[in-house]
Amino acid sequence: MKRHLVCILAVLLLLAGCGGKGPEKDGTPAPPSTTSSHIPGGMSIEDIAVSLVSDMAAGKFDQAVSDYPYTQEMKDVITVGQFLKDKIWDPLINAYGEFIEITGTLASQYQEHDIISVRTSFEKARLCINVVFNGDGLIAGINLAPDPEGGTPAKAPESVTEAEVTFGKSGWELPGTITKPAGGGPFPAVILVHGSGPNDRDETVGANKPFRDIALGLAQRGIATLRYDKRTLVHNQKFSGLADITVYEEMVEDAVLAYEFLKEDSSIDMDNIYVLGHSLGGMMIPRIAKLTPDAAGYIIMAGAVTPLEDLMVYQTSYLFSLDGTVTDQEEQTLETYKAMRDNVKALTPGSDTPPEQLFGIPASYWLDLRDYNPANEAKTIKRPLLILQGERDYQVPMEEFELWKDSLGNNNNATFKSYDGLNHLMIYGTGTPSPQEYSAPGKVDERVIEDIASWVLER
Repeated sequence: MKRHLVCILAVLLLLAGCGGKGPEKDGTPAPPSTTSSHIPGGMSIEDIAVSLVSDMAAGKFDQAVSDYPYTQEMKDVITVGQFLKDKIWDPLINAYGEFIEITGTLASQYQEHDIISVRTSFEKARLCINVVFNGDGLIAGINLAPDPEGGTPAKAPESVTEAEVTFGKSGWELPGTITKPAGGGPFPAVILVHGSGPNDRDETVGANKPFRDIALGLAQRGIATLRYDKRTLVHNQKFSGLADITVYEEMVEDAVLAYEFLKEDSSIDMDNIYVLGHSLGGMMIPRIAKLTPDAAGYIIMAGAVTPLEDLMVYQTSYLFSLDGTVTDQEEQTLETYKAMRDNVKALTPGSDTPPEQLFGIPASYWLDLRDYNPANEAKTIKRPLLILQGERDYQVPMEEFELWKDSLGNNNNATFKSYDGLNHLMIYGTGTPSPQEYSAPGKVDERVIEDIASWVLER
């Protein structure tokens, strides 16, 4: 579940991105914001966040441990400065190139947490390093998200037209892009539904934009697409104030609204609209299908079957094993993740377990997914299903693909395709898969785009 970006510490607030419409600062002294007796010198949390990122950028890792107010859970993970260097900063540099500068800050809230998004510029990307503070002003987590103003994609080919649109629930409208082939239509169309976290419409990950690749590739083969910025990106601050969130509010509702919106476009063949879900979006296709029963078909791309809490422990263990050793600090972090996984499984209605002990996600979210088995749920889908999987995907490994096949292999409406050499973004690579490869610019493999197009056009 995590975002496809480098995971840089527990506790991760996976639904939070760069601060939404909070105050932005660009190199000017910030007025004091929330303060706490725990914060040294009465500094604001904004000052603390900027100072922490500045110290890491300057290589002052011991100081970054000793001089800042962390929760006990964070102290259990960050025991020495070398941990910050080896497990946070160095992987960040490896993935996105050398650090250039801090360009400003954004402030937002998530539940009872304050989030200061330190906007940074690296050689290969503009990123938000989010420093998460609890109600006592203690640092409860650090995570990474793309800067929503990180850059403008290249112009589409002349044979393709792109139009900016806005749709969605009143008060939660989302900007998006409809990409169409040349001509007047009506065209078959595919709606692109993101994975977890505050994704933009291109599902930007490091130097890659997989949804844009798919949109342009399908348009050149006669198929339109609708892709859009996710609710947790566009309305981050507002969304963060909600109490009992579920995956429906995070993503399912907007996928359904995207389908309803696209049906009203006269250039779209309303009887040939498909929904493609990637990663968490793929996992949620059975729920989306129940609410869009008239869609022409569904595509699950790198979708998991295993419960998210188990997958998060697996992913963490995999990342720690990449260098051939698991240090004491890594083992301690892994035990923290396992404890949070166990906390998730122990939840019951009315549980008051705080998000900090649930991977930074409210109990309502986990309870909504209790007993949800997407592969079993997918058996009820009567429309055509296409299930795609990269064979080098370490985030959603091939074992998940086999679970889909075990459940749906006898269904005449299901088609399965896996691809040698492709990672979670459906981009080709070699060697041991790792987050660092996302920093290298790549394109969604032509095999994937061609298979999607052929499958849609043959319906």
